[in-house]
Amino acid sequence: MTGAREGQLLLRTCRTCQQVCHPPLPMCPHCQSLDWDQRPASGRARLHSWLVSIRPDQQGDAPRIVIVADLEEGVRFVSNLVDAPIASLREGMALELCFRCEGETMLPQFRPAEARS
Repeated sequence: MTGAREGQLLLRTCRTCQQVCHPPLPMCPHCQSLDWDQRPASGRARLHSWLVSIRPDQQGDAPRIVIVADLEEGVRFVSNLVDAPIASLREGMALELCFRCEGETMLPQFRPAEARS
């Protein structure tokens, strides 16, 4: 969570072959190394898929858009999409990383990247 508090999404990276591994695994799927590091993601992504989540126990809340984003680093990341009307979503649309505070926790989320669409 240190990265999120500092406005960074940190990705697990193999020190041996430099490949990103997400979701994190005990062993690098590319070279089988157990030696890990972290590097910040660029924050750029493309929308792969999404669903609109409506919680029956929170009927007054706005629907939440849960997404799978293709990060520029070549891995997929599950997050929420903010600041986007549902009708505007399209596969492949450009996204940018942002952070939102939920209680005391900073969470990585995405929003449309207008200039890159």
